[in-house]
Amino acid sequence: MQSSGNRPTIGGMLLQHVIVFLICIVFPGLVTMIIPATWITFDRNEQGVRCKTYTCVFFIVPFKVQQVDPVTEISQREHSGRTEKQHKLGRTTNKIVEVQGEGFLTIHGVDEQFIEISVSPASLESVAARCNEFLSSNNQSSTIVFTIPNWKFGVLMGGTLTSLTLLFVVGYTLGFLKLIFTGLKQIFVSASP
Repeated sequence: MQSSGNRPTIGGMLLQHVIVFLICIVFPGLVTMIIPATWITFDRNEQGVRCKTYTCVFFIVPFKVQQVDPVTEISQREHSGRTEKQHKLGRTTNKIVEVQGEGFLTIHGVDEQFIEISVSPASLESVAARCNEFLSSNNQSSTIVFTIPNWKFGVLMGGTLTSLTLLFVVGYTLGFLKLIFTGLKQIFVSASP
């Protein structure tokens, strides 16, 4: 005798899909939005250098696009990391915590137009040097620079979670295609004499 409790209910299956969606899409999206990757593209034309930045969730889906045309200067600034006493429940404790530094790349244009991008302090110098090198050189017609505010958290955690998103998209796409092909197969089998 078979019990009816072995078969999942529609509500149970729906709950499973909602949980998978939250874990594979919503949570990685929030993490990569808090620590977003930015693609900085420079293009050279007759009028000068144009810069367009794509701040992305999941490393490739832009949610903020900014542009400066023409670029006049590229600068950087940094807030140094520091140590301070931890605050808990409105009180200062004796525990010392390290506060990470922040780096910012500023791309200036005409009429006080500018873009400011959060960049990891560890790579701020090299990113600024690469951008300034393109601005001062006439050899390249375009270049793309990848930046992220925090390499450890943004790339390691964001990258791992984004791979879950990729698995989710591939898995559901294959499941949907299988459903379509199964339906088409049933239609052709029932239509044949």
